[in-house]
Amino acid sequence: MRGLSEKQPASWTAFFLGVRMKIFKGILDGISKAAQVLLVCLVAGIVLLMLNEIFIRNFLNKSFRGMTELAGFFFMWMAFLGVAVLYDKDRLITLDTFSAMIKGKGKTILWYVNRIVSLCLGLIMVVAFAGLFPFVSTEYFSSMPKFSKVWHYLPLALCGGFMALKSAYSIIEKFRSPLKGVPAQEGEGQ
Repeated sequence: MRGLSEKQPASWTAFFLGVRMKIFKGILDGISKAAQVLLVCLVAGIVLLMLNEIFIRNFLNKSFRGMTELAGFFFMWMAFLGVAVLYDKDRLITLDTFSAMIKGKGKTILWYVNRIVSLCLGLIMVVAFAGLFPFVSTEYFSSMPKFSKVWHYLPLALCGGFMALKSAYSIIEKFRSPLKGVPAQEGEGQ
């Protein structure tokens, strides 16, 4: 009976950690899907703004600064959300050529270095936004005086936070599953 009670806490701990990790992965996947939908909307918004600006310039002989500022705003969101989605799908430019030549433990070490550097980069992005916040919270767009520039820089923090969380998740999952080489999870190591 003693042996059974000693094994139960470890299995329950592993079970609850596994459940938490599945929930965490579900949240990360949901964020990624929402970002993908938002990216499509942003691209469509930029196209509509450009078409509108072309029409107004060519037919009405006028130009509005607000459209240029809004297109820049959309582009900033599109760029950083795109980085987050690409990181989620493991499609960012990395040392793929170099890592293809490495085998065994070297490949695993390179995988860990990649994830740790990505984790640090994500944290730096969040800290950078926190440092910018006092300055951009008092600035407004010239054509949209009620619209704070905080919203313009917010995707920096969102992308950084997502990268940090995704990196932490990948590292924890790698520790939990002692497979050799790069993990064969969806979107990783392909």
